[in-house]
Amino acid sequence: MVLLYFIYESIAFLPIQQYLFSGWMILVVLTVSFSLANAHEDVRLNQRLGFELLVPGSGMLLCKQFIPGLAIILFLIMVHFTYMFRVIPLPVALISTLSISTLSFLSLFFSSRKKADR
Repeated sequence: MVLLYFIYESIAFLPIQQYLFSGWMILVVLTVSFSLANAHEDVRLNQRLGFELLVPGSGMLLCKQFIPGLAIILFLIMVHFTYMFRVIPLPVALISTLSISTLSFLSLFFSSRKKADR
């Protein structure tokens, strides 16, 4: 994701930036739809990490944590969109994307599920 911003910054032509953004949105839609289709409580950690590295927030969708997962994805889309139209500067976009992605990634290691009584 952070690499995408450097690609945006190196290309000053807005239609090409919009084309890259639409490609990223297709990746997000495919990952989210696959995550929602395969969501269940007992997803292995390596599956969640793989999806989380692809699109932050989709690892939570696999664990049936829909609200936090979709909130992270929507927030990252808003950050991409606002940077693409030069509402926020590049350092703010990079820091916000990196912090949200890192928090989403680290949240996968802290399970909020309670173990059933035996």
